[in-house]
Amino acid sequence: MVKKWGVIGLAGMVAGVIAWGGFNTALEATNSMTFCISCHVMRDTVYVEYQQSPHFQNPSGVRATCPDCHVPRDWSHKLIRKIQASGELFHWAAGSINTAEKFEAKRHTLAAREWERMRANDSRECRNCHSFEAMAFHKQSMKASRAMRDAAKDGKTCIDCHKAVAHKMPDVTANHRRLLAGLKAEAATIRPTIGDPVVAVESLPLRPHPEAEAEGELAAGHPVRVLAVAGDFVQVEISGWQRDGTPSTLYARQGKRITLASLNEAASARLHTLGSVEDADTGQIWTEVRLPAWVPLGAFLRDATPLWAYAERMAKDNCTLCHAQKPAAAYAANDWVGHVTSMKRLTPLTDAEGALLLTYLQGRAKDGVR
Repeated sequence: MVKKWGVIGLAGMVAGVIAWGGFNTALEATNSMTFCISCHVMRDTVYVEYQQSPHFQNPSGVRATCPDCHVPRDWSHKLIRKIQASGELFHWAAGSINTAEKFEAKRHTLAAREWERMRANDSRECRNCHSFEAMAFHKQSMKASRAMRDAAKDGKTCIDCHKAVAHKMPDVTANHRRLLAGLKAEAATIRPTIGDPVVAVESLPLRPHPEAEAEGELAAGHPVRVLAVAGDFVQVEISGWQRDGTPSTLYARQGKRITLASLNEAASARLHTLGSVEDADTGQIWTEVRLPAWVPLGAFLRDATPLWAYAERMAKDNCTLCHAQKPAAAYAANDWVGHVTSMKRLTPLTDAEGALLLTYLQGRAKDGVR
């Protein structure tokens, strides 16, 4: 009997070794560049891009393959990543990314997911080959050396600055611009009535009456009240604040540089003054004002919620290009002016998009009210 159980135990051990070997062999077979590009979508898109990058060919002759960048080396994390990747194979088999066109439509979503994975693990796969400690900063360009030293000091991770080092950068504007197009289409169908609070989805020219020349501009994202509707125009009441020394700008809140409207001299002369206060922090005089003005019909929403969803999408897609997204409450409303002004140049945002993003962040700043 003992001999029988011994044989059974030995057979079980042999079977286990064979099973483990087979599993590990299969695991490693899927951990090669040959397997990664066996799908024609990958072979004809990202692989072609990768071949033009320094990770494929460089003076030192060191090549980083697909698994080097996208699969952890240690077994436990590797297994987890393989399980996650099985979902990607499912979507390919289901046909959601089985053509180059479908892949391109989802490129940004897929890239953003990978960026977040790498940020969450502190760019672990990058650090298999790269480390701040091994860098000869004196051999780098002055700009690169400064950036690398600052990154090491600030605790930044590789993917914060090195997106698209091996593949084409996705169009990070596609998602939020698609949302804006939908909002504009919806706004074109809305005809507000007298007394309605509405919010513009884009900046609009201000006129003293429908046939007059524009004498200013209403910024997007601010609530105004409908006074009258005539033809293709609507008269709105704009309520805001004027700061001493800047009569051409109306601000949404006292003491906060949240631009509500820009005015020329003629529009400034038509302002209705309600009262003035001295700002406790700066000593500046702020005057509360109102202005009736005519603007084109077809660009207003009754509910601003979808507009802020668009702005949040814009923040998520653009403010993560160089670092992890900071919450709006990280800064005061006035501080966001400088941050957005300096950062916008590093993004593909237009001036109009940057202005709405600033309004969104200021309204949710740590001293905000929304």
